[in-house]
Amino acid sequence: MEKNSGDLPEQAAVWKIALQILRYLNENPHASDTADGILEWWLLKQSISDEQTVVESALDMLVKQNLILFVTSADGRKHYYFNPDQAPEGRRLIKQRRKRKN
Repeated sequence: MEKNSGDLPEQAAVWKIALQILRYLNENPHASDTADGILEWWLLKQSISDEQTVVESALDMLVKQNLILFVTSADGRKHYYFNPDQAPEGRRLIKQRRKRKN
């Protein structure tokens, strides 16, 4: 593969996508698709799978900090919602994060 001395963040983004494509093909060796199909189906599916673990960890963290609560429905799935008793703390954390970004 040809190396380019271009923009490093752009190269990192390209490598990230390239590795996602390779991982998908490794898991689905008979797959083939167009660039549009790869974008719409392969990468979206891969991103959702990757993000599921992160989302579950974030929810667990927020529950442990009592910032959100959940109820378990009849089908066993958890439904999360904001803990109104912790609203001031939630707002403080959001505001603190915004300040760090700026």
